[in-house]
Amino acid sequence: MEREILQDLKNYLGSDYDSEQEGSLLFCARRAICSFQNKRNYPECYTDEIKEKDMEKYYACLFDLTLYWCSKQGVEFHQSFSGNGENHSWDSEKEIYSMHNVIPIAVIC
Repeated sequence: MEREILQDLKNYLGSDYDSEQEGSLLFCARRAICSFQNKRNYPECYTDEIKEKDMEKYYACLFDLTLYWCSKQGVEFHQSFSGNGENHSWDSEKEIYSMHNVIPIAVIC
């Protein structure tokens, strides 16, 4: 899944992509996947195959989470940032999950 997200990020960034960014982009993809898995709270009875299928269903959310973490490089834990006459603010992960209708799994195995 990480490599698929990475390739899509490269395509998304187009000419703005720099191969020196690959390690950072891959880290952001891993961070997004971990966050998603924590949010979904997969029951212990879920196999890796079931988890993978579930993550594929929410691929757009994983991609958006990855972009979220890429855009926050260097300003983690900030809700907004101002500098050099520019102002930035970020949605929270909660808003990304809400936009994609992602909720924790409530299954008892």
